[in-house]
Amino acid sequence: MPAAALELVKALIAFDTTSRGSNLALIDFAQSLLEKAGARCRRTPDATETKANLFASFGPEGDGGIVLSGHTDVVPVDGQDWSNDPFKPEVRDGKLFGRGAADMKGFVGVALSLAGEIGKARLTRPLHFALSYDEEVGCVGVTGLLADLKEQSIKPALAIIGEPTLMAIVGAHKGGAKLVTRCCGREHHSSAPEKGANAVMMAGEFIALLGDIGQGLKCDTDPRFDPPHSTVQATVIHGGTAVNILAREAEVTWEYRLLPGRDGGILIDEVKRRAAAQILPAYRARAAEAGFDTQLHAHYPGLALDEDSPAIALARELTGANRVEAVSYGTEAGHFQSYGIPAVICGPGSIEQAHRADEFVALSELDACEAFLRKVIAKASG
Repeated sequence: MPAAALELVKALIAFDTTSRGSNLALIDFAQSLLEKAGARCRRTPDATETKANLFASFGPEGDGGIVLSGHTDVVPVDGQDWSNDPFKPEVRDGKLFGRGAADMKGFVGVALSLAGEIGKARLTRPLHFALSYDEEVGCVGVTGLLADLKEQSIKPALAIIGEPTLMAIVGAHKGGAKLVTRCCGREHHSSAPEKGANAVMMAGEFIALLGDIGQGLKCDTDPRFDPPHSTVQATVIHGGTAVNILAREAEVTWEYRLLPGRDGGILIDEVKRRAAAQILPAYRARAAEAGFDTQLHAHYPGLALDEDSPAIALARELTGANRVEAVSYGTEAGHFQSYGIPAVICGPGSIEQAHRADEFVALSELDACEAFLRKVIAKASG
């Protein structure tokens, strides 16, 4: 691949944009590059103004056009055993290693490397860049970007989300959410468990309840997905202060990933109802203040397969692919679709490499991505 494109991807990886921190340095870098190429840029910051989305447009103003969309944040590297500094990218054996190489600074970097060419192209329809924050914690940032577009009456015709698909076309994915349930009990000496309410034990029963509900979800299937059913599970638990104290509080972080078209609200209501009916009475008998408090922290809609989607039609035309796939992981595509913007997922690298130590993207994948995006530019040039 061209050295300039590879160096740009490396430059993006070098920005530590782990979701818990700021992405502004990368956004400043991208905005400067895009504006130098002639783009019209808009930012939408988060409430703390330490993060921002960037929306940049080339070509004629007004509705329509193609969005190249990618998130700028990455997951943490804490506790992972890397062969190199994850924020100092290295090329080895035809692969580029670094945090975000596959998910998804490879796509964003290749797209940005073409900004100069896009600026000089005779575009007959707009070509947009959408760079968002906090996708990795629930597709949080893109909602502000899309709301801003709606407020400004900017309505792109379709969006290409460059998540890693090995450049295959993905037209459907599950919806998901992050929830936190606080288990509230009563402290007491652990030698007399009947005189208190152990929140850690409450949390354990709550997790078992999630497991039971998860088993029930297996009855509703869609063979396009792997696994072919919705899922729910606990992923993080905190609680307790000492081995001889009944815990007053414990916290369970859990998630669901639902097949497109399924209602997450119904699942949440079932979890709350069954926890109150099946777990709480025994603890309330010992401590009136015992209870569960569940809060929804983030959610994203599924991407429903639309066989008539202009986004899928374009991706199939430009790649020559006949097959449209479905995936179980979530992306921002569902949000674009919910805002009335048809979306398709197609990007370099494999999701199998995402979130792992020694994350990488094959240079051949970046080459394929560049060839694909050049076809997008040609299409936008009429």
